[in-house]
Amino acid sequence: MLNFFDLANNGLPYPLTKDILILYKQVSKQYLDKSLLESIRTLVPVKIKNEFVKAVGGNVNLMIPLTLLLKWFKQDFMKWMDKNPICLSCNLSLNHRYVKGNSWIVRGVEYHKCPKCSFTVVFPRYGEIENIAFNRIGRCTEWSFLFGAILSSLSIQTRIVHDFLDHCWNEALIEGKWIHMDSTLEYPISINNPHYYEKNWNKKYQYVLAFSNTGITDVTKKYSFDWKTILEQRKKRKNSDMSRINDCYQKI
Repeated sequence: MLNFFDLANNGLPYPLTKDILILYKQVSKQYLDKSLLESIRTLVPVKIKNEFVKAVGGNVNLMIPLTLLLKWFKQDFMKWMDKNPICLSCNLSLNHRYVKGNSWIVRGVEYHKCPKCSFTVVFPRYGEIENIAFNRIGRCTEWSFLFGAILSSLSIQTRIVHDFLDHCWNEALIEGKWIHMDSTLEYPISINNPHYYEKNWNKKYQYVLAFSNTGITDVTKKYSFDWKTILEQRKKRKNSDMSRINDCYQKI
């Protein structure tokens, strides 16, 4: 049996739990599921798929179809789920209740109910990409999970990146380099703008981690101008070595 050590005391500033490791590992595994990717690929407009075929064949710059894909995904396909939705009839904030799920497939369910007219919004937090694609609504986790699957279906290797503050996004392997890609942002800041969050959202990073099927990579340096300070902060913590966490992750 896999022995999960006390992840809460691993020296990281965020409770990196067993559930989080399992979730990202299972999402990454889905990026390799040929049957799923074939289904996901059918969602992409034919024009965009044709542009990817040209790009993968070396006939056009890959940034052309990537730009088209990001615009379509944000503007036409996905819908954003507000954290604090409003009842349109009563113009009141909905009361919120969260029920934790029992597996990575359904991480939990949010219930938002109007205190006056009882209008209710139910928002399942899926880890299963097929369900996210069916519902077409979510926040950064759902958007990045699904967008990564779409990239994978178009023969672009991808991984999930989490800042362990309040956001996650994708990286895509382009010409041998992992490139920042955030489907929740407007183009052109959605491509290759790794310092956007630190500059515009006042992020104070301690760890930014990239998750793939084979392991976890510490990519904090790429996303911060203040890498030296981050290193100094890490030295003050005990047991902040990522190797033990990677060992657990690879055994899932």
